[in-house]
Amino acid sequence: MNIGKLSWFLQRYTAIYFLMFLVYLEYLFWTSALTFDFITTCPWFKSLLSIFILLVCIHAFIGLWTVGTDYLTKRTLGFVSGRLGDGADIIRKIYEMSFVLLGLTIIFFYFSIIWF
Repeated sequence: MNIGKLSWFLQRYTAIYFLMFLVYLEYLFWTSALTFDFITTCPWFKSLLSIFILLVCIHAFIGLWTVGTDYLTKRTLGFVSGRLGDGADIIRKIYEMSFVLLGLTIIFFYFSIIWF
């Protein structure tokens, strides 16, 4: 399986998980089971929430990577300015690295809140 097909499937399957998790949250909300005690002590909920956070970061990475490879190219940035076009690869790498670091930071902080 090539990378393009894998990223396409990851986008779709993460979106399905988001929908299922949100339906589960709605169920907990309407049955009044969603309490602070439940959120902080139930290992199943904490695990499902951790998976949700990881999948959000994967989903966002694929989307942002697609935007970067589509719009931060020599051709598209060169249309705005020749100097921007010359530095398109560097701009795209800085862009990619910034959202990778942001995603890792989000994962670290959310996992710290959930599990500790």
